[in-house]
Amino acid sequence: MSRFEDVIDAQGLAPDEEARLRRVHDLLEQAGPPPDLPPALEHPPSAPVEDEAEIVQFPLLPRRRWPIFAVAAAAAAVLVFGGGYLTGNGKRKAPSFETTRVVPMRGHGALAFLRVAPPDSAGNTPMQLEVNNLPTQPRKTDYYELWLTRDGKAIAPCGSFRVNERTTTVRLSVPYDFRRFEGWVVTTQTATHHTPGPVILST
Repeated sequence: MSRFEDVIDAQGLAPDEEARLRRVHDLLEQAGPPPDLPPALEHPPSAPVEDEAEIVQFPLLPRRRWPIFAVAAAAAAVLVFGGGYLTGNGKRKAPSFETTRVVPMRGHGALAFLRVAPPDSAGNTPMQLEVNNLPTQPRKTDYYELWLTRDGKAIAPCGSFRVNERTTTVRLSVPYDFRRFEGWVVTTQTATHHTPGPVILST
């Protein structure tokens, strides 16, 4: 965008009016160029000759005022577009996860929360596992596994996952009847070891 002095002839402007126009000019520079028009709008429909003549002759403003009018109109368009965008996107909410119970898990300086949702019509129970401070896996083939336990042993796998941040959240689903089990554990696993590995989190 051009400099303010190249767009506006500030000679004769009151100080407060010049300051206001400079703020508008700065807003337009921050907003950047508007998006390209769709092809359908690149060529407006033709108008009768008499209408064109009326547009050319109206309004009769001094030549020095036309850049001011153009900057103000462009700023208004930017504010309207930006306000509409923020209003529309501000109402969007993250999808919720319906929860019937939350099961805390802890161990080795880490903490996890297992959120259990109601089962669907087929008998699958969705779950959301949030883990905090679990160590990242040293190799790409390493992972963690969530298990259901019975008699203190991990016997029913509930899903595998990896972590790469301080907090990791994963969605899982299992077809089990939880009344047959006692609790949950998370174990560390490797590509060559598919039986339950060392327990790192437990209920």
